[in-house]
Amino acid sequence: GLQARPSHPVAMARPRKLQVWAGCSVGGVQCVQVRGGQGERRGRGPAQPLRAVPTMLLRLLHTQLWISVSRHQTASSKHRIVGKSIDFDQVDRERNWDDQIILTALLFYVLNSVLPMRQGLPWWNSGGLVLTVLLHLGPVEFLYYWFHFHRALHHHYLYSRYHSHHHASVVSEPVTSVTHPFAEEAVYFVLFAIPLLSMMATGTGSVAMENAYLLYIDFMNCLGHCNFELVPERLFHLFPPLKFLVYTPSFHSLHHTQFRTNYSLFVPFYDYVYGTMDKSSDELYQRTVHGREETPDVVHLTHLTTPDSLLHLRLGFTSVASAPLSLKSSASALVARPLAALASLLGRGAFRSESNRMGELNIEDMGHTQWRRQRDQQGPCTRRRRMATRSGG
Repeated sequence: GLQARPSHPVAMARPRKLQVWAGCSVGGVQCVQVRGGQGERRGRGPAQPLRAVPTMLLRLLHTQLWISVSRHQTASSKHRIVGKSIDFDQVDRERNWDDQIILTALLFYVLNSVLPMRQGLPWWNSGGLVLTVLLHLGPVEFLYYWFHFHRALHHHYLYSRYHSHHHASVVSEPVTSVTHPFAEEAVYFVLFAIPLLSMMATGTGSVAMENAYLLYIDFMNCLGHCNFELVPERLFHLFPPLKFLVYTPSFHSLHHTQFRTNYSLFVPFYDYVYGTMDKSSDELYQRTVHGREETPDVVHLTHLTTPDSLLHLRLGFTSVASAPLSLKSSASALVARPLAALASLLGRGAFRSESNRMGELNIEDMGHTQWRRQRDQQGPCTRRRRMATRSGG
């Protein structure tokens, strides 16, 4: 079995995440008031500590969108890569995916407050873009490839204690990309800090480039761990060398299913150079990008009794779906009601929320956004007729 995962530094603060970030926000506002906005008048960004909070919120929103879209597409798309189901252990194991985003923002907040070179960064510096691209394609990708392959993580001793937590998810999701013990996560922090620290050392840093690089890491992590193929084939026809520079979900899925192939971070170039590219990569990409329609053997219709029920679906928030009773009723209502209103605007018909396999059976779960009080106002015959019509039955 898996070794016990070492505790994450953010684990102790999980019950008080909102309080931590409220304090950071207040500190950032005070910092702006003290400086009087002089940086903006000189064409520079706002006080650096304040930027840690909106950057964190943007990254959280970005990842949450990937989670919802990926789970919906995994349930309904014909481009699904691995046909297995996501089990409950995986959902629980990956529920604290936001720990690394919060820890990164805390580190930025502290460093931005104490380092003089971090104060008054310009909004844009083209030199930082060139430097970041070169350093990521060079040292970051190269060091990740060799650290990940020959040196440590796939050695039995370290694999059983660290990297096995990541590979326990054979059917990967966007948040699988950040499911690591803290010791392994710390190494990734060091690697990704190479371009950021280099920009600071050379004076080419900027607000836009720092945030863009963080979002690039998040985007590529989520892209590669989706369980459906979404990179269009046309891109590789228009620019064939792109296959050496951008991996696809099907490419990285082979690393989770075959284990000793396709080790690259985001750029497959080093797998091609050192001969570790899986020979079935192109065939799997072609098969999944063209897709295959599947007919369900069993369909279960889930009635969402209240707006809060939206939060308990697998398509929603991972932590709430994993522990549906952990959210207080007031907070649940605050989050759920806007989502319920959006669902009503998009239509009240049935939608596919999950797709699972049990032996040879293909099982689908259809959700229905018609609340209990609405169904109580209708007769039983009317309800059955409307639901059958909307679900295509």
